[in-house]
Amino acid sequence: MFVGREAELRRLAAAQAGTPAAVLVVGEAGIGKSRLVREFVSGIDALVVEGGADPGGAAYAPFVPVLRRLVREHGAGLVPGGGRGGLARLLPELGEATELPGLGRARLFEEVLLLVERAAERRPVVLVLEDLHWADQASRDLLVFLLRNLMRPGVLVIGTSREPLRLPAAEVIRLPPLGREEVARMLSCDGEGVEPGSRVAAGRARWSVAELDSIVSRSEGNPLFVEALADAGAGAATPASLRELLLAGADRLGPLSLDVLRIAAVAGRRTPHEVLSAVAGLDELALDDALRPIVRARLLLVDGDGYAFRHALIRDAVYDDLLPGERRRLHARCAEAWPELAADHWYAAGDRRRAFDAAWRAGRWERVLELWGAAHADPAGPLGDAAHADPAGPLGDAAHADPVGQGRDHAWVLEQAARDALCVGDAERAEELATRALEEVDDPLRAAHLLELRVAIRDLLGEEGLGDLREAVRLAPREAMLIGSLATVLAWNGQDTEARAHAEEALALGDARAMVTLAALTALDGDLAAASSLYAEFRSAAPDDDSLLVSYASEADVLEAAGEHVRAESVAREGMSRARRLGMARTRGAHLAANLAEPLVSLGRWQEAREVIRAALALDPAPIHRAWILMVLGTVAVWEGALAEAAGVVRLARPLMRGRSRGYDSCLEPDLLECRLAVAQADPERAGWVIDHVLAEHDLRQSRRYAWPLLVLAARVGRVREAPAGIATTGPVQEAYRATFEAERGGSWAAAVACWRTVRQPHALGQALVRAAEQDRAGARELLREAAAIAASLGAEPLRREVEAAAAALRVGLSGDLHLSARELEVLGLVAEGLSNRQIAERLFISARTSGVHVSNILAKLGATSRVEAAALARRAGLI
Repeated sequence: MFVGREAELRRLAAAQAGTPAAVLVVGEAGIGKSRLVREFVSGIDALVVEGGADPGGAAYAPFVPVLRRLVREHGAGLVPGGGRGGLARLLPELGEATELPGLGRARLFEEVLLLVERAAERRPVVLVLEDLHWADQASRDLLVFLLRNLMRPGVLVIGTSREPLRLPAAEVIRLPPLGREEVARMLSCDGEGVEPGSRVAAGRARWSVAELDSIVSRSEGNPLFVEALADAGAGAATPASLRELLLAGADRLGPLSLDVLRIAAVAGRRTPHEVLSAVAGLDELALDDALRPIVRARLLLVDGDGYAFRHALIRDAVYDDLLPGERRRLHARCAEAWPELAADHWYAAGDRRRAFDAAWRAGRWERVLELWGAAHADPAGPLGDAAHADPAGPLGDAAHADPVGQGRDHAWVLEQAARDALCVGDAERAEELATRALEEVDDPLRAAHLLELRVAIRDLLGEEGLGDLREAVRLAPREAMLIGSLATVLAWNGQDTEARAHAEEALALGDARAMVTLAALTALDGDLAAASSLYAEFRSAAPDDDSLLVSYASEADVLEAAGEHVRAESVAREGMSRARRLGMARTRGAHLAANLAEPLVSLGRWQEAREVIRAALALDPAPIHRAWILMVLGTVAVWEGALAEAAGVVRLARPLMRGRSRGYDSCLEPDLLECRLAVAQADPERAGWVIDHVLAEHDLRQSRRYAWPLLVLAARVGRVREAPAGIATTGPVQEAYRATFEAERGGSWAAAVACWRTVRQPHALGQALVRAAEQDRAGARELLREAAAIAASLGAEPLRREVEAAAAALRVGLSGDLHLSARELEVLGLVAEGLSNRQIAERLFISARTSGVHVSNILAKLGATSRVEAAALARRAGLI
């Protein structure tokens, strides 16, 4: 009988009404978490999909039944590629999973999200995940990702746990013990006696007050214990131990029912009907007769096409009551009847040979490694048996290792286990396993591919892979994809000549992806037209979705580096749109978000950039992509004067950008941000420390984008007077930074201003205008007024303060004759009304860009630093 919990049911109903939502039901064992959830879902119109965790369960085990049910209900067509990019890692029935080194886990997460959200478009979905206190870390990571990224209505996630968990945006419902009145209602009594007919009180005429008090006291309000105590009888006859208490109902079963209950306890938390039937060896009618008393006693509950224990403690009690020989025999029978879990059952049965065989066939590589020594210690071990039984099977291959490098020996198993660890995000374990595999192989081709795998793993750890790739190409000099990967990493590290040679060789050998590297190198040589043609050619026949999106990111990056900010924005937006359609918004979409935010910042559209950044970070992107996004956010924060925010960004991003895994530019970017922050904080000592570190530890000749910006800051804080020889200056942006460096050393700020006007980066132009005013006293007023207008339009507080300080030092007034045109006066009136640039454009039937130009000109002419100040000045001057 379900009693109480009315408030908790209302909270679950409120969560369902406000989907997407998540609820975590927390309470001790037996308190009624699962019962509450069952009561709630029994009365709602939704597709309820359930999964649960077990101690020591495999990675993502709680999600497998959930995903399988959704696929069976709606089909794998809900996600791009039918789920073979990610879901197939958990659902083998979808086919062989596509290998995407370094992206397997990210693609899996994204496909799970798409499957859930698109299923909810057809019918509301409730995901029930039981016993999350036992969930593995990979499952918890997937759950956190879902909770952060579920955006569409119709999805309610309900978890149960014995302990609180840190889950974002999840409402926590803590179940308290039942009070005396609720216990009395469970027992169908009012505190004075029982009403006949209650299931709990079957066979009893009344409960005495003393018996009721005893049950309340001994159960401490735990519903499971209340029922067990009531079944066993209160008072002196009550079992002394919890195990005996929970087994009280089982002790009254007949021999056949007790055998079936024991089989269920050995089988697991939930047993399909066909497995129970096969292990019991009973015909259908006999099995039904054996099950009815068990279900009537509520030891097992009917759960879809199978049976589940009412509570894990009951299963534990039945299992613990078995003799060791009984357990082994029943585990062996379960292994024979249930191939999906045969490895675990043979292992529990103590049959290491068969456990090894089953683990191999199921791809449970960590279990295979655990059993490898025992399997090979037996001369008639599983490899030999399997080879004789099925010469064409996987173990037959293992018994006769393939001399060309595909043999399924111990090194091969280590490699598969490394890939599995990489998929669940355990990069440290993956690196360890890949390194062990390398130590065992003699074949050059196998070693080369293992080195390539280790590069992908170390990339996630922020470690450089150039040495491993060079060795891989030495070992396998005709492997096109290895050569192409080496070309890419060489290009990241500024070694252009060697990178181009390897990219051309890889392309000739058939690696189409090398064309992206060639396009990037061509752009860096200054031929943007030829580079764009190469990118377009590649995209017309890209070999896979990931490479296609990489080409968009690469083109946006080189365009931004060349100062083609508008084109970079366009390419990045197109790439993000493709990423969303392909179901890769979190992976390559987040990568492209950084490529989009950067040109927006350059163009002075900082609030738009912040919106892009906010949306991308909400997707919980991979560490390296998160780092790139954070770098752009940190730059905006410094320039806006949000220095505490910028400092927080540096702390977050630094650990994500260790080493030189993505080349010198990726390595130097956090140094540049930290140095900008130190200068903004008026901390030249810290800025000097960062510069000294860069000059001592890095070769600035290898950086195309950040060498000159760092040298500008180094000159500003007095750390360098001459640029190191060999620093490249490619494109107008780098020319502008070089001119700024020369100006910092005493050269012409007018030349720097001219360069920044060409590049059209307003913030850098504003900074140069302030310094140019210091050199040109005659033109200082106009220069500072222009800089003031830029600062106001950007919301750049530090630049505004620089302008005011320079104006005070030069004794220059920023306001003057107010020669406003008729159109400017019209715009000024609308500014005073509080309208935005877009609203002004709509009112005057002009473009938003034109209205923005008018507003900037008005601010400059009035010498105002904000729209509010401009309106106030205009009112005082009688202009409006």
